[in-house]
Amino acid sequence: MSLDLHNLAWHRSAGALIMQLNRPAFWSSLVRVLKEYVPIDNWVVLVFSDQHVQVISMTEVADADEVDALTERYVKGLYLLDPFYIANRENPQSGFFHLSDIAPEHFLTTEYYHQYFAQYIYADEVQYNVQLDADRTLCISFGSNTRYGPEQITTLDIIKPWVLALMHQRMCFETDLEKNLVEVPPWSEAITQLGNQITAREKDVLKLLLSGFSNKEIAGKLNLSTETIKVHRRNLYNKLNIKSQSELFTRFFLPRQETLVEH
Repeated sequence: MSLDLHNLAWHRSAGALIMQLNRPAFWSSLVRVLKEYVPIDNWVVLVFSDQHVQVISMTEVADADEVDALTERYVKGLYLLDPFYIANRENPQSGFFHLSDIAPEHFLTTEYYHQYFAQYIYADEVQYNVQLDADRTLCISFGSNTRYGPEQITTLDIIKPWVLALMHQRMCFETDLEKNLVEVPPWSEAITQLGNQITAREKDVLKLLLSGFSNKEIAGKLNLSTETIKVHRRNLYNKLNIKSQSELFTRFFLPRQETLVEH
């Protein structure tokens, strides 16, 4: 169904969503309305901040494996490699965002993509963001088995003012934001255990490498030359006694493999 702003169905749906604002089923009601216009195979509502990510709501049909991946892997560290999280932390703002506009050059080759994104988000992702304050951003993210086409992206962008306004107003009824804050992510613990083994600049390069940014992209972000990034990368691999990005990912984002973290 294409969206026409004169379409009575849309106005009726928007009115119904306003009536749902103070009810527990608001987020799922919002998703059901949007699914009439674009494919949505999974969804989650999050709050991004510098120190952690909180889950507000998620698809009701998620199985145990999907819930575990979100709460035990993504929330406890993998979010640091999420292109949407990275883009938001670099430039916190409200708006509508498509993966193709923010993903780093080598995103499809990262361990994050193969071990998390492709398994639980599938082929494509879009996200609405509402900036709550200087640190926190409310997000609703939609994953799809197929790539979103230009008409679908345009539709989602057209209704952006409605969706952002509804999200913002909904926060008046989210009363449990201070509950269930996670402990220090394993990534942070692993970095702390390294002590002075790697420099602060090498830590910056390490995170960007894992996120899928090319040497050229990292150089641009850190205001360094590409050759300097290559040196940092080589030094990181030597200091950590690893030979690939896969080993790098395992060491910092698979905390159950404690022997790797303790090297």
